[in-house]
Amino acid sequence: MPRRFSNSELLAWTLVGAAVGLAAGFAGSEWLGPMDRKRAKAAFRSLAGGATAGTPPPSGSTALRAVAVALAQDPELAGLELAVVTAGPGAVELHGWVPSRRVRARAARLAAAAPGIDSLLNRLLVRGEDDAGMPAFDTNDQPA
Repeated sequence: MPRRFSNSELLAWTLVGAAVGLAAGFAGSEWLGPMDRKRAKAAFRSLAGGATAGTPPPSGSTALRAVAVALAQDPELAGLELAVVTAGPGAVELHGWVPSRRVRARAARLAAAAPGIDSLLNRLLVRGEDDAGMPAFDTNDQPA
């Protein structure tokens, strides 16, 4: 049968463990140097496989502006009412109606090529195709 430790022995070993952990923490902090919020974020980002340390990911508003400028500078897309919505850092969504599939693809290519864009969700609809299958609503035919 294994020997049971007394309360005083358990307290002594607990204090020894806490002291060793505290000493290891102090030694590690001296070895690694000071840790601030910026350095901690960079370390976590590199562990997660994100952007390299020292280069923060583009903010949602930066990516949004980059796409909006790219679409506004294109003569074929400038007159269309396209909405760009931020979906996160480096991610945007395109919303609106375009006259053809070619214009839809062009808008997606320009938006994806904008600086700082990692992800693009193209929700552009083509007039004459995406609205052609819309059923006409009859006011007499309402579900209960």
